[in-house]
Amino acid sequence: MTAEHREPVSQAPSAIETDVSLAVIEYGDAASAYAPAMTAPGLPQSVVDDYAIVVDVLALARKVPLPDVPPLLAVGTRALLRVHHALLG
Repeated sequence: MTAEHREPVSQAPSAIETDVSLAVIEYGDAASAYAPAMTAPGLPQSVVDDYAIVVDVLALARKVPLPDVPPLLAVGTRALLRVHHALLG
């Protein structure tokens, strides 16, 4: 094989890429724990809306460029915290 026809070498992810990927996984796990509560009767619409933000953030976090993930997760985490507090009463 000549130098011009070599297969591309994939590089291992950086520590930051790994940390961000793990944060997205953890965020998804935390968010999924609240999913059953979203069908409770009498749940305020604001809680459902906040949970929708949480789900949207999770979907976006898997698609946007790496530098955009942490601020996106910050928005989702605040929405998840509002859901948590609302469910506690």
